[in-house]
Amino acid sequence: MSETKSILRRVAEHLVETSDEDLDVAQISAETSLRDDLEMNSLQAITVVIDLENEFRIIVEDEELEALETVGDIVRLVEAKAEGAS
Repeated sequence: MSETKSILRRVAEHLVETSDEDLDVAQISAETSLRDDLEMNSLQAITVVIDLENEFRIIVEDEELEALETVGDIVRLVEAKAEGAS
């Protein structure tokens, strides 16, 4: 499994755990909109980002959090931050 797919799966798992919706990891792709498709509110988004910060040992700035619109945005941010941390 590629690094991107691995991160996508971990992000999807965190989203499923945090969501109020009845979701399955298989329903979430890089194109999935956080607001439109997952109906995430800002508190849920913050919770997911905190979980990912802890798991991947990264720090996400507030401005970066506000710019996240899709699952793919989160994956790319985690990849970039994780590469910078190594």
